[in-house]
Amino acid sequence: QVRSDRDKFVIFLDVKHFSPEDLTVKVLEDFVEIHGKHNERQDDHGYISREFHRRYRLPSNVDQSALSCSLSADGMLTFSGPKVPSGVDAGHSERAIPVSREEKPSSAPSS
Repeated sequence: QVRSDRDKFVIFLDVKHFSPEDLTVKVLEDFVEIHGKHNERQDDHGYISREFHRRYRLPSNVDQSALSCSLSADGMLTFSGPKVPSGVDAGHSERAIPVSREEKPSSAPSS
């Protein structure tokens, strides 16, 4: 789920099968790229490996120097950034955004 209002841009992504170490969040110019991969592991049905790539265009007025990313205890990744008034430089360049772990479950709606 992507939410963009007047003050903030937010992405909610269900990544319950991935740990923070399995996730990479990177900003490249006007896009945020979220990549998750875990190697083969055992589950109820046998062995499984998973991988995904998601790419979202950031609004031009998102303050890229203030982006944050967190992972809730129930596996909801929240990527967000405040919006700046027009005319202010939003600082576009490539950089990695660390994923922090939260101990409490997310309050985001599950899809």
